[in-house]
Amino acid sequence: MGAAREHVFGGTVAGAGGADRAALHWADRPVRPGRRALKDHAGFKLAPPAEGNPGLYGSHRLSRRLALGSALSASALAAIPARPSAAAVAAVRGGVLNIGVSAEMNYNMLCFAMTGDPMDYIYSWPIYESLFRPNASGTVDPWLLDSVATDPDGLCYVFHLRPGVVFSDGTRLDASVVKWNLDRYLAVGSKRTELFSSVKSVDMVDEMTLKIALREWSAVIPTALSRECGYMFSRTQYEAHGEAYCRSHPVGTGPFMLENWERNVGKRFVRNPLYWNGAVQLDRVVYTIYNDALVGQAAMLSGEIDVFAGMALTGIRGLARHGFRVAAAALEDHSSLLVFNSLNVRGNDPTGSLPVRQAICHAIDTGALVDASYLGYATVSSQFGIGTHYRSDAITGYDYDPAKARALLAQAGYPNGFKTQIRAAAAGSNKTVLTIMQSGLAAVGIEASLQLLTGASASQALTGWGSGMWYQTSGVYVDVAMQMAAIFPQGLTGGALGVSTMLRPADVSMVLRRAVASRSDADSIGAVREANRLLIDKYALYMPVAEYSTAFVLNARVKNSGIGEIFYAVATLAGAYVET
Repeated sequence: MGAAREHVFGGTVAGAGGADRAALHWADRPVRPGRRALKDHAGFKLAPPAEGNPGLYGSHRLSRRLALGSALSASALAAIPARPSAAAVAAVRGGVLNIGVSAEMNYNMLCFAMTGDPMDYIYSWPIYESLFRPNASGTVDPWLLDSVATDPDGLCYVFHLRPGVVFSDGTRLDASVVKWNLDRYLAVGSKRTELFSSVKSVDMVDEMTLKIALREWSAVIPTALSRECGYMFSRTQYEAHGEAYCRSHPVGTGPFMLENWERNVGKRFVRNPLYWNGAVQLDRVVYTIYNDALVGQAAMLSGEIDVFAGMALTGIRGLARHGFRVAAAALEDHSSLLVFNSLNVRGNDPTGSLPVRQAICHAIDTGALVDASYLGYATVSSQFGIGTHYRSDAITGYDYDPAKARALLAQAGYPNGFKTQIRAAAAGSNKTVLTIMQSGLAAVGIEASLQLLTGASASQALTGWGSGMWYQTSGVYVDVAMQMAAIFPQGLTGGALGVSTMLRPADVSMVLRRAVASRSDADSIGAVREANRLLIDKYALYMPVAEYSTAFVLNARVKNSGIGEIFYAVATLAGAYVET
């Protein structure tokens, strides 16, 4: 069995058998702009920050995935977020950051109930922090942890907690509290099957150390714990008041506390005086829901609000013309796709036929669709995922070719086409997307009715839309292997995409298991690429459409918020201020 190794910056650490070895002495020295990336003996890539921008996590950055078999030092790798200078703090302390949003949360603010909906993260900015945090390079860094040791051979992770972290109720974050949070999520969390089926147990080693024991190796545990699954909730609050109360009275380790919540109207957060990571600049952060897009735009123009999250792209483009800043992180977070009723349980749906699915893919001009629907804020997608790290050039895909679409329809026994339906959530640009799809299908003889759904109807249709097609705008949370393993393999239940309508081939499940259990980045990349090739070229289970970042609109007075800079789920509101 290979022993877990430790990696810290500065000093010495104990290796296998207790023998000391020198650690890398690079510590917290600033990196000069333009300096070459360095590598240590464990294989970490330490990249200097972009010129003039030390970044959210200081001057040290990990390679794309957590290097297996090594430990990560949060004191160096997850440095305290950049703050204003002391003189600036004196000038800007106080004030209110007003954030406009387009919708309420789907459920409640108890982190165990969250589903990973984008609004879950946006409303959580002030109050929750996770064990890990995404960074701009597309991996994660420890946040509420001081260091992490990984042991693939021993099937475990060891988490060393960051000292000094407290909840807003004054209670301390220690190993017993983290264990309680993780055990609770493993019992009731919405993504427990998709992301944590490999977890055997969570065990306390000492007051500040935890061991995560696995049934089989999973490389995605750190990434999973950088999302809502890794949010920490006060055990004292929960045990004193119960779940029903905590749904609307969350207590986290973040820089603000929930002061008032009027459902479908807004939320008000007040400064947390006990925040563990330095003084909080703002007095309050206030969220206001604008169901009418024009009213939301007017609120930005009048200065009533400082930031808008969830605005339609036409509104974003209009405000950009008025000089507002549009922040869309370089690390994209959404991948949209057209998914078919490939399972075809009743046996009477044309989209259960492979040639029909291929014909539909050839009938839709995704380039024109993306240009018209996303107004320059998205790019055409060739496969599931975001960015270039996992992208495969070996996927043939389906070019826009109506003649080929008609030939495939004739081959499948539908020379005159057929009637079907396309469903989607009534959100964003979906109406425009579906209308363009409808036109392309009509040109090859397929008559598609459109249905836009809201609320519970949309959530239910996502898991099983019946006949025809579903247009899915899927949030992709940093690690594509993790996300695909939560959508496409066999054995998924609950709220997974197409549980009752999507075919789940055994070979796809096999390569996705390999992607999650990989011990190297290269193996994970290869498995993801093969999964996408099978899903698209072999089975045509979905048609890739677009990939894009969540866009936020900010006025020029908002400073140091981190909104839209790293990843949509991350903001640095502790150091934020509003110029007056």
